[in-house]
Amino acid sequence: MKIVVGSTSFLKIAAVNEACTILGLDAEVTGVETNSGQNAQPFGLSETLDGARTRALKAMRGDDSVVTGIENGVFRPGSEPLILDIAVIVVITKESRTIITTSSGIQFGFAHFKIAEGYGFEKTTVGSVIAERLGGDPRDPHSTVTEGKVSRQSLLVDALVVALKQL
Repeated sequence: MKIVVGSTSFLKIAAVNEACTILGLDAEVTGVETNSGQNAQPFGLSETLDGARTRALKAMRGDDSVVTGIENGVFRPGSEPLILDIAVIVVITKESRTIITTSSGIQFGFAHFKIAEGYGFEKTTVGSVIAERLGGDPRDPHSTVTEGKVSRQSLLVDALVVALKQL
């Protein structure tokens, strides 16, 4: 099986490879450069889902590959100062069947969210603000805020296992 990831992010490609290994899938995983069409920091389900879907669609190559789009976004459920980072996964099969799942959410500091919002989500992510303020990798603020207990990759792997089990 061929799986094309709509990204060249090492983290996303490694997560898909790890999920395939867990499931015992014999898959050749590659990444292609895509743009989600969203701000650097997607906000809410609509933007995050649209970004993941766009990445998957732009990864299509016209062959028998399964394509995958992965997009993390921040969510503010309700009016309280609570921010969750959740990834949306879109898998499109060679038969054009679409599978959508989400990762577990990690709570990000509301102050970091407000700083990123103030800078503008067009170019600033909450993860980059967390890395600037607390250290760590801006691509994996999950590890920083959980003190290394939960990584972004592990959250993506769990969600990808759910999606790929449905192939």
